[in-house]
Amino acid sequence: MMRKTFKKILSINGEPKTIARGFALGSFIGMLPIPGFQMLVSLAIAALIRVNKKAACIGVFNTNVATGAFVFAFNYWLGKSILNLSPDFTMPEKIGFSFIFTVLESGKDVFLCMLTGGVITGLIALFSVYYITMYYFKFKQYETDK
Repeated sequence: MMRKTFKKILSINGEPKTIARGFALGSFIGMLPIPGFQMLVSLAIAALIRVNKKAACIGVFNTNVATGAFVFAFNYWLGKSILNLSPDFTMPEKIGFSFIFTVLESGKDVFLCMLTGGVITGLIALFSVYYITMYYFKFKQYETDK
């Protein structure tokens, strides 16, 4: 799955920096506890800051049906540990469009824990994805110049 996604990113036409920035933005947004809205948020911010919109929309798929429950459970644990909060929340088995409403209905402490963990893992994803993508484009350019 990751290889297929990466190939889609790398086949996008455009300036390597704007593609890498778009993919990094999407990877960051993908870690936030707003499934169902991630692509819209990513698209809007990408348009606002003028990065590649297609790459930004593809980037949010770092959390998907297969990875969402694990990623959000980890983000919740991380935020809970950092904020030293102990809200009572049970992670749903499936993450879907209604997840954001489940989190919001569980109270502000649950949302703050999820958001804090999501911002931290999102920043890690943002910088990692940006530099890995830029490295690939430089490597690709080096191979083309040979």
